[in-house]
Amino acid sequence: MNRTDEQSASQPPTIKVRPGLLDRLKETSGIRSDDAFARAIGISRATLDNAKKGGEPSLRTVLGIAHAFGLAMGEVVVVVEDEPAVAQPVAS
Repeated sequence: MNRTDEQSASQPPTIKVRPGLLDRLKETSGIRSDDAFARAIGISRATLDNAKKGGEPSLRTVLGIAHAFGLAMGEVVVVVEDEPAVAQPVAS
């Protein structure tokens, strides 16, 4: 992956929980409530909600998901590169 100096100076990549993973794990585990699911992972309901909404998870959250469901960390998260900003037309 070639990055220009300008791209390197921008925000570093972030991680996100793989889209849909939490809902699939909850469904396949038979856990019915988000509160119980959060407890199974070892996180708060607010932290679970943040991860479901695409917020960057903490290492503790990622490890909790991986440990609770026998997954590798790479199966839990994806790396998201910042997308370049789209230039907006200037009003004259």
